[in-house]
Amino acid sequence: MRKSTAGTTACGTALMATALLLSGCSSGGTDSAASGTASSPAKRGGSLSMSLSSAIDTWNPQKALATQSYRVFPQVYASLLRSTPDGKTLQPALASSYKADPKARTLKFTLSPDAKFSDGRPVTSADVKFSEGLWSKGELYGSYFSSIKSVDTPSRNTVVFHLSEPDETLPAVLSTANAAIFPDKYGGRSAAAYWKKPVGAGPFVISGETVGRSIALTRNPHYYRSGLPYLDKVDYKVVADRGQQLLQFQSGSLDVVNGVELEAAAQYPKNSIVRAPSTGVSVLTMNTKSGPLADVRLRKAIALAVDYRKLVRGGYVGEAGVATSLLPQQVPGVAKCPKCTWSTTDVDAAKKLVDASDYDGRTIELIVPSDGGPGKLAAQALTPMLAEAGIKATVSPLPTSSLIDDLSKGSFQLGMVTYSALAPTPIDPLGFLGATGVVFSQSDPGPANKALAAVHAASDTSEVSAAVQDFEATANATHAVLPLAVPNALDAVSDRVQGFVPAPYQAYCADELNIRS
Repeated sequence: MRKSTAGTTACGTALMATALLLSGCSSGGTDSAASGTASSPAKRGGSLSMSLSSAIDTWNPQKALATQSYRVFPQVYASLLRSTPDGKTLQPALASSYKADPKARTLKFTLSPDAKFSDGRPVTSADVKFSEGLWSKGELYGSYFSSIKSVDTPSRNTVVFHLSEPDETLPAVLSTANAAIFPDKYGGRSAAAYWKKPVGAGPFVISGETVGRSIALTRNPHYYRSGLPYLDKVDYKVVADRGQQLLQFQSGSLDVVNGVELEAAAQYPKNSIVRAPSTGVSVLTMNTKSGPLADVRLRKAIALAVDYRKLVRGGYVGEAGVATSLLPQQVPGVAKCPKCTWSTTDVDAAKKLVDASDYDGRTIELIVPSDGGPGKLAAQALTPMLAEAGIKATVSPLPTSSLIDDLSKGSFQLGMVTYSALAPTPIDPLGFLGATGVVFSQSDPGPANKALAAVHAASDTSEVSAAVQDFEATANATHAVLPLAVPNALDAVSDRVQGFVPAPYQAYCADELNIRS
């Protein structure tokens, strides 16, 4: 899901079933963090093979929920801005420069003369205006762009966003795949034809796709970063089974395993595992509209029954930390809520709440992703904790596509997913929570949308933190979604790969990846 169930140089929020995400294309040419081998000069040519734990769910970033989609988007699309690998600084991308005028409430971009789509057509202000129309109308992420009132195109290479209020968070959002630039009027194609095989301004071009199985990308000869990408080709293969991921990595048929499952990490060569700071959070989401979990007393009992530290040690094999907030806690502006009781364990109190609730002892189904990301082992560790409080639960692993479908329709009782922020601003996770009824719990999105509006309008960091804290307190009181853990983001990278830089927002651009001499 866009914030993810579960990449590295940021190029460009998905749900982790695969899970949820974001970022901009990085620069810097940093050597692979996975290998101690001395680097060699970067050279052009060659190809790399990468795994996806599940198929992408769409080529349209405004409709994408699967994390794997956001791993691929940065290779095909480009945005006005990009982020550095650490996710802290913005740099030019399709726009060579921009200027904010808080008093005039404008954000002015000058497009780079080198900005072109992969078919060779220059990127113009008309393309940006058309793209903004798609972003703002997006059913999932349109709220990210709510401060944009109108768009002017005074020249072919100049775009001016007129804002309803000063919005310091907007540039970060404009560095993400959710703000990718598309050809005006889809380049003369129908929307359906375009989204089947889109044309973007990223480092690679879609040269082939077997839906659900593989994606072949080749170098974009018109890429705006001169001399890049280094690679001729990138091949993505959908490999859902973690055992197969390991075997294919060991045999050399996979160069990069995107999103190594936590419990499998110890089986990989030690110097091949790359860890990135996590911007995700694993959560239990509960159906608050139907079934036994419509009773808030039972939801609160579940929250108190979990031994969070034990869950991290066992269910997440020590590759995680205890979650202290519902929003990803590494995102700037997110801090532990002083009024919240997240990560509190009290089994005796949980038992009393179960007895006082309307729960009749029937088994509750817990759905988890079966094809990548944290979930299965954690769910197995969770069920005996619930049993101790008198709550019966059974684990049902589902493919990502089925999991997303059930969550979206509200056809579930209890679900475990991991969602991740894609940008260094609370706008991203708050927008996702508002769009999904708070991770599909069927909860009132009002508090998330209220906090989102407050963050958009904030004039300083204290106002951002206050808005986030108010939302956290409201979410904590409903117990509709329970933050469990902050899992590490792990990838496996072979020693023939150079230029791989872990990115805190997981999506990465492969434009600087190259093959070691």
